[in-house]
Amino acid sequence: MKAIIGGTGVDSLEGLTLKKTVVGTPYGKVALFVGDDLVFLPRHGSDHSVPPHLINYRANVAALAALGVQEAVGIYAVGSISKALEPGDIGIVSDFIDVSGGAREHTFHIGGSSGVRHCAMDEVFDVALSNRMKALAPYLKDAGVYVCTNGPRLETKAEIRMFAHMGCDVVGMTLATEVGLLAEAGIRTLALAYSINWAAGVEQANVSFIGDAQIEALKEQMTQLCCKALLISSN
Repeated sequence: MKAIIGGTGVDSLEGLTLKKTVVGTPYGKVALFVGDDLVFLPRHGSDHSVPPHLINYRANVAALAALGVQEAVGIYAVGSISKALEPGDIGIVSDFIDVSGGAREHTFHIGGSSGVRHCAMDEVFDVALSNRMKALAPYLKDAGVYVCTNGPRLETKAEIRMFAHMGCDVVGMTLATEVGLLAEAGIRTLALAYSINWAAGVEQANVSFIGDAQIEALKEQMTQLCCKALLISSN
């Protein structure tokens, strides 16, 4: 079983026969959409009602694991810090830095009956899945390093200057928490980022987002690409 995890602008999938399913986990119930070979999980809820810092990441990932998901592509809306990924571009994230603050439930291993585990993150993303994606879409950019903030507020200009100095290329609010849990669950993962704006103070004085029509076109492009990359190994 394969999964697409959608975020801002990607909270539904058209053109696929998927049945809404509620999966119970030790961390809570999760509503997602299930087909023969594919699961779609809208991380913010299908009505985009859950802010990034309050997403039940553990329940989401536990639900995917319970359904037998072995590979997942996460789609992440980001702001551009460097020119590695400019607004309107799509790319593959190579690594991440987490500055979300540690207040989120970001691990399954909290001691006691769940034990203690230090999950290695030297190879964050699956190479084989990345190679399949690049073969299907050579135009994809290297999105570089994603810095994960807590949100829901956007970042200050000073914060973005600091992140740029740290070597970060894009900024968002969900990837680090989600990807860490996917790694703990043994689910092979790829992160596909698309930029919807320049981060604060970059290129222009004010944050300016790309239009809804462009986001919709990018959504269709990304979801089709994800389906091909995920299901190609099942055919």
